[in-house]
Amino acid sequence: MREGYETLLLLAEHPALPAGDVDALIDAADPQVLPVLARRPDLTAEQVAALAAVGDRAVFLALVESGNLPAARVPRDDPQALLAGIERADAPTDWLELLASWPDPLVRKALAEHASQRPDIARIVAGDVDCSVAATVAPLDAVQDDVLPALFARTEACLRVALAARHDAPAHLLADLITGGGSPALRGCPHLPDPAAALREVRLAAAGNRATPTEAVAPFAADPDVAMARALAGRRDLPPGSYERLVEMGDPLVTGRVAGNSAAPDHLLRRLYDTGWRDNVLNNWRTPLDVLVRHSRAGDGWVATDYHPDIDGLRVLAADPDPKVRFVAAASHRLPEDLRAALIDDPDLDVTRRAVSGSDVPAEDVRRAAARWGPPIFTALAAHPSAPPDLLHTIATHPDSPAGAVEGVAWQETASPATLEACLRVPSAAVCLAGNPSTPPAILAGLVSHPDPQVRTELARNPALSSRTVHELLAHPRTVLTDSFGSDAIDDSE
Repeated sequence: MREGYETLLLLAEHPALPAGDVDALIDAADPQVLPVLARRPDLTAEQVAALAAVGDRAVFLALVESGNLPAARVPRDDPQALLAGIERADAPTDWLELLASWPDPLVRKALAEHASQRPDIARIVAGDVDCSVAATVAPLDAVQDDVLPALFARTEACLRVALAARHDAPAHLLADLITGGGSPALRGCPHLPDPAAALREVRLAAAGNRATPTEAVAPFAADPDVAMARALAGRRDLPPGSYERLVEMGDPLVTGRVAGNSAAPDHLLRRLYDTGWRDNVLNNWRTPLDVLVRHSRAGDGWVATDYHPDIDGLRVLAADPDPKVRFVAAASHRLPEDLRAALIDDPDLDVTRRAVSGSDVPAEDVRRAAARWGPPIFTALAAHPSAPPDLLHTIATHPDSPAGAVEGVAWQETASPATLEACLRVPSAAVCLAGNPSTPPAILAGLVSHPDPQVRTELARNPALSSRTVHELLAHPRTVLTDSFGSDAIDDSE
């Protein structure tokens, strides 16, 4: 997207865009801007009429979707328009009836895209005579429990595949699906005509569904082919020895999934760490602590122990004389408060930095770490959700604060106006200030002429802009379509 265009699109939807500028943007007739304008909730009747008169399909559908075009003006023989407006509060009841009975199944499938938050739509689509249409909503939570028995009673293959992936389906029905394809017996359909191939698809879907009972899955883990192995590799309930057998197959996708699986045995994770699957193993939330310690001691980077289940092991690591070992324990959210506090007070900066980074660390601990370490730890504290306003001011004004720390303060909506103004001394903080709703209006207005296009784009995202600042940003020479925006296009009544 060329410079200034993203800013223009953001301004077109900004709530503070002056009415005169809306008119000017409509007159400019940019094909990408007009649909954005058509969705504005503050359009006048004259503006709606002007947009409708453009004759552009995308603009028309945007007017329908937003509710700006009266329902009476939406043609009932236009399924795209009915679909665009189906979630409107004033959508007539017959719109849903029309769409649910539309002859083209593609229209009824498109209706299913609105089913996630609409149980009434989910219910209607679930009962569609075309199994491929019903299959589109079969996995959705919006399909209520009283509808599921009727869905599971249907025998079409493509519908059974969709049901096999439903995470909250009754366990006995999923077991029935993976065992024999369900009952009544599965039959081919126009979309999956071969019953044998369809049964295979059903079993793969059910095998990858963690809601499918362990005992029903176990027989398929004994000697799986690659496709079944890929479906099984993410499960946490396979019989002993299964994960080793899966890795021995040598399929990279299977091995990667096993390496990240919290149910994989420790000895296997150690082997995978040493044989080229390091990143996958390190992303596993229960990788053995000795592997994480080895990784930390080697200086190979960050290790994740945020929710590691071995609390006793973490206690031992937290008291180790080696700071690289204590570093492994420092990120755990499960350590008792006294141990967390001790790690925040650790003599090693890296340990303190990591221990204090948790979002649940209270303000007094954040303040204590800042007082102890000063500027070297400011970057880690500046964006902390518990950083108190006085600390933010200290970071913003301290002569030795790193630029990254001042940038972190500039994002903070809890910072005082004086603190945010102090952030201006660091040029790179301008982007952060531009997007912060708490930034004083005078600073936001001054950023309109900033040479960095990213600053102006962040400014356009800021919901706190005044109408005048929106207008000035829109009229800036580096925003496209500026010829339409004169100084008298804004209402000074604000």
